[in-house]
Amino acid sequence: MPLPGCLMHVIPHPDALAWISRILRCVDGGQTPDPRHFRQFHATIQVQTFDDIDQCMKIANVVLELAPEAMIGLRELIVNAVEHGNLEIDFDLKSDLLCQGKWQDEIERRLASVEYRDRFSSVELRRDGAQFTIRIADQGLGFDWHTHLDPDKAPTHMLHGRGISLANRAGFDGFEYEGAGNQVIVWGACGPDRTG
Repeated sequence: MPLPGCLMHVIPHPDALAWISRILRCVDGGQTPDPRHFRQFHATIQVQTFDDIDQCMKIANVVLELAPEAMIGLRELIVNAVEHGNLEIDFDLKSDLLCQGKWQDEIERRLASVEYRDRFSSVELRRDGAQFTIRIADQGLGFDWHTHLDPDKAPTHMLHGRGISLANRAGFDGFEYEGAGNQVIVWGACGPDRTG
């Protein structure tokens, strides 16, 4: 079932569906549905902007009941897909833009440009009882992800560039890049069972 910016692979309870629809439209979500409505969940959310990322994170937080560190790691992975994947802002360019105070301007310029404006990242959220799987894919060319997973080579004390390291230490049971690096999958256990 399609919603604006989202494809529901499994149709949830009507209350859950209405709540997700409000979140995607940036309308106050109102009362969060009963957690039992999300025990079986499968949806793919499209993100292009940082506002889209925020809406996706609201849904992921409620549906998957991730721990705070996992939420931070997930956000880093989605931001990387948009910023580095789709918008092709590499590490050096981002460093320069941040130093010049032009990072936000360049993000907005690229989002509006013919070259990048039709690109989106997809965030597939799947929950099966107490287990989750998240697949994030972007439309960029990929990158050499191997060095970013090596704790001896990954940046730790820089203004930026720590996103993958943070995600890798976010408490996921598994963390894996595929192919050229424009797809990443994480999986693990959902938070405390609030359904009793």
